[in-house]
Amino acid sequence: MLMSNRDIFIKNIFSSVASHIDFLSSFFSFGMDNAWRRKLIQVSGIQDGTTVLDVCTGTGKLAFLLSRQVGAHGAVIGADFCEDMLRIAAGKNNPRTANISFIISDAKNLSIPDNSFDIVTTAFGMRNIHDTVCALGEVQRVLKPGGRFFCLELTTPKISWFFPIYKVYVFKVIPLIGRLITKTDIPYTYLPKSIETFFSPREFRKVMEQIGFHDVTVYPMTLGIATIYGARKASS
Repeated sequence: MLMSNRDIFIKNIFSSVASHIDFLSSFFSFGMDNAWRRKLIQVSGIQDGTTVLDVCTGTGKLAFLLSRQVGAHGAVIGADFCEDMLRIAAGKNNPRTANISFIISDAKNLSIPDNSFDIVTTAFGMRNIHDTVCALGEVQRVLKPGGRFFCLELTTPKISWFFPIYKVYVFKVIPLIGRLITKTDIPYTYLPKSIETFFSPREFRKVMEQIGFHDVTVYPMTLGIATIYGARKASS
């Protein structure tokens, strides 16, 4: 599948920050990104023996948390189209994480058979996919009947007193610090724009329902700056 100009742009962004992204994600969120990932796992009810696909896995931060949860009888596959991010993820593997593997695969055209996984997850990746509907269709395709999808994404807070503080921090402070560390303006100038232009929680819920997902839930966190979405594929 040929990549669009936007796909190439996004891939280049993540390649440029791959060596910094684990630190910066936690630094800019004051460590809340890890708490949000753990909350996703908590609300998902993932148990020992579950098979999970983590789409847009990046450096594998969520995938490695999932691998602990599914245990030796389960399996986690982390998929991403950015080789530089996956290289870092694979470098974290050790004998205790033998149940996890990583593959190069585009979220819009997953190289995975139909009806393969109990659960599909993604963290901070969906807003970077230009054709969201296509990506959600692929999630639905690879889920087993009755399987569940959980998406953690950054969202724009709606609380009136908090929004001005948030906007200064995300649009001014983060790009400034990001530029000093990564030596480029692009990744952390793109970040706030990608949050601002992505679907609102209500809109994203509607998109998932239109595609055919059932029991869609929306769980806002930390004054609305992050949201966990849950959904289920029809049983038949």
